[in-house]
Amino acid sequence: MAISGRRARRAALALLSCAALTALVGGTAVAAPVDAPPDRIRSVTDVWMRDVATDVGLQPHWGNPIWASPDVRVCRTPVPCDVSANPVVGATNYIKVQLRNPGPYGSGTDTGILRFYRTDPGGGLVWPTAWTPVTSVTVVVPPGVTTVLVPWIGVPGPGHFELLAVWDSVNDPLPLLGPDIMTNVRYHNNIAWRGVDSVIV
Repeated sequence: MAISGRRARRAALALLSCAALTALVGGTAVAAPVDAPPDRIRSVTDVWMRDVATDVGLQPHWGNPIWASPDVRVCRTPVPCDVSANPVVGATNYIKVQLRNPGPYGSGTDTGILRFYRTDPGGGLVWPTAWTPVTSVTVVVPPGVTTVLVPWIGVPGPGHFELLAVWDSVNDPLPLLGPDIMTNVRYHNNIAWRGVDSVIV
């Protein structure tokens, strides 16, 4: 009888442990997908940009070319362009960004800052030391697709360099980023990357 009692108690404890584990995992899953990075566990809203045309905002995203985001384009005039152009050195160019809302990790109108960074022509990619701030703008993003067009002066070159668009808000916070820009872009849907070639005309 004593042996049977011990076995019964062990079985009951095992069931309780399984139930507790299921509740814990279930609680985490409700807050955010299991593979979501820490910023998404804290997110209320989720404004995002595509890495490639088939991107739906899930993180990490493994599509390529990750450095040619269709939601970040360079235009030579203040009219939003459908195809990205090479920026002209010495002229005022424009950066067009499409911000998408909602994403898979939150919903609701959000207000935040859209920041732009670039590397030097032929320079490195280490974040943040290799990246120079270009400009920033405060944007209100309701549900849907919001198009932002900002002027860009001081284009370096001529030469090849990288352009980065970064969304950050209180409700959709940007986490601490590591030095590898490719990992940062793949694991955060509020960062988008566009390689550009500046020219003289």
